Amino acid sequence: MPYPLFIDFEASSYDEESYPIAVSWSLPDGQIKSVLIVPEDDWTDWDPGNFAARGISREHLFEQGFSALEVIREMNQDLADARVFVDGLDYDQDLLDRLFEPFNDLPAFEISSVSELFQSYGYERFLEYREQLFLATGMSAYESESNVLAMLKLADELGLRD
Repeated sequence: MPYPLFIDFEASSYDEESYPIAVSWSLPDGQIKSVLIVPEDDWTDWDPGNFAARGISREHLFEQGFSALEVIREMNQDLADARVFVDGLDYDQDLLDRLFEPFNDLPAFEISSVSELFQSYGYERFLEYREQLFLATGMSAYESESNVLAMLKLADELGLRD
């Protein structure tokens, strides 16, 4: 039985000019794909204090990342025609739009708030669950892969596989 699909972004800063630097998404079998994103030429906003502790620099993105075009092609292939859940709808929608914007393209999938999926559980309880999971495992709330994993684990515990 397939899992619900999830996606989460990390951004260059918390400013209005921020852009996606990493994205993770899940596949129907529960696997997670995670990629760093090479900034487009006009994506210059950067808060080095945000990422220094994790060893991520803008240079690291250029060395280890994939082009935004490669990322959107792979995401569209993996998530085509699907409903994909996010834990921060406005924030993640802004970053998704920013990712696709340079190519005048649109996602081949729709994003929705995880609060719709976890409606019977409650969004606040989900946030508490995620915080406890992060504390117990040492995962970071500031890593997109950790956030996708937390949503997958809760979906599995709640029996939300199709």
